[in-house]
Amino acid sequence: MLPRYIKKYFWDIDTYVLNLKKYKKYVIERILEMGDEKAVFWMKNFFSSRDIRDVIKESKRLSPLSLNYWRLVFKKK
Repeated sequence: MLPRYIKKYFWDIDTYVLNLKKYKKYVIERILEMGDEKAVFWMKNFFSSRDIRDVIKESKRLSPLSLNYWRLVFKKK
């Protein structure tokens, strides 16, 4: 179940039935594209760094600006 402060990024779906493990790519992309610092902190604690890096590497949904930013951020680690 998503924390209340994360639900606002998933206005278009029923968050009570969202399977975070099954749809981790979708969740990570949404947080990377629209999330604030608190949402990114939650994401980094919930998902592995490898999962996040894989999404950054393979995503077709992230905007070029977001993709470039997150590539720089996660390259440093």
